[in-house]
Amino acid sequence: MTQEATVDAARPGTTEAPEAAEAPEGAEAAEAAEATEVAEALEAPEADEAAAALVPAPVARTRTRWWIPVLAIVVVLGGSAGVYVGSGYLAHEARNELILEVNAIEARAEEAVGDWRAARTLATAAAADGTAVSEVVVEGLGSAELAATLTAAAEEAGALVDAAEGEPKLPEPIVYDASAVRPASTSILEIFATRERAAKLEAELDRLTRSAAELDAAADAAEEARTAFYASAAQDATAALAEHSIATYETRIAVQHGIDQKGTGWVQSRDSRGAYADLAAAVDAMKASSAAEAARRAESDYAVRGPIEDFARSIAHGVNLDFTWAHVVNGRSSDEWYSGTAMYRDTDGGWATIELSHSIGWYFSDDINAKAVVVHEVGHAQVVRPECKPLFTGPVFASDDEMWATAWAIAKGYDTSGAGIGAYGRPSDAQIAEAGKCI
Repeated sequence: MTQEATVDAARPGTTEAPEAAEAPEGAEAAEAAEATEVAEALEAPEADEAAAALVPAPVARTRTRWWIPVLAIVVVLGGSAGVYVGSGYLAHEARNELILEVNAIEARAEEAVGDWRAARTLATAAAADGTAVSEVVVEGLGSAELAATLTAAAEEAGALVDAAEGEPKLPEPIVYDASAVRPASTSILEIFATRERAAKLEAELDRLTRSAAELDAAADAAEEARTAFYASAAQDATAALAEHSIATYETRIAVQHGIDQKGTGWVQSRDSRGAYADLAAAVDAMKASSAAEAARRAESDYAVRGPIEDFARSIAHGVNLDFTWAHVVNGRSSDEWYSGTAMYRDTDGGWATIELSHSIGWYFSDDINAKAVVVHEVGHAQVVRPECKPLFTGPVFASDDEMWATAWAIAKGYDTSGAGIGAYGRPSDAQIAEAGKCI
């Protein structure tokens, strides 16, 4: 809030002289004479000269040193009859200048209130975010030293926020005399009141500035600690990726999303509690997948299934493939059928999960149809490749998955029932030729 200063006296130096005032009569003359005597007894300089000596010089500093009107006694002796001449005029001018200076201080104080509130809000969020991450830290995922730093920084920010409770309140504004003409004594009293209010404003301005700086520094420290800790967790996760290379691509890509903090399905805020919890869960899932795969590879059946999976990957043109095996696939029992399914995704470099029936493992080396089913399923996964997708979605196939996979298997040289001909019919020659463009 600012105060408006009223300046309504003729400024010094104008050529127009004020109208002559009539000489005081009677008691007024006696009072004037008494005042003159007092002034002479004090051996004071002329009133105009003394007042002129008290006019503040232009302010060339950021903090104000206040003019103390030692002429107040002389002005008060003039009584309420004083007008804007001589010392009365100078007191009025000093009052107005002082009000303008205080208005500037008040504007800075109001800005400091806004800055302080913003700093408190940021520190509150930084403390809460840091504490939230600290609460879910797991051993082995992130530096223990950086985790301790994060906890301490969050607590420090929280303590400063607690100490900064309550809204700052600036001193109430002064209701100034807005009369066109006021006694000089009124201006003097308002100078003293303004000076007192200015001191309070400056004290509050200093307090708010210091507090905002402390809150900002604490918030920055907590945010930096949280970012540094998450980065250390990402480093540990990267090392885990290298260690568990046999885990499924599905679990490994989830870890990579957590490291990068982006990717398909990633919705967490950066370096947040949710991001860390998701990364930790993804690392756990990858480790479990790696352990399961190690156990599977130790089984006797893997001696047959492993080479089949290697064959499928060898013709997949780099598309990442995960495999599962079951006795019944797509409702077809291994006792009677060769069966397979493929679920492909065009995200994260393109990948697919292929499920194969146990019967394919039993007869893969003896029956071309068992092998053709595997080629058909790999064909499904090819649509994620940039050079194949336009062919699949174009007018020849119109995104027909089964015709595409069957045609691709035939183009690869497996012109047999297991390629999909028995289940879906034979594709046209045009379709086989189109699929052949990306074999």
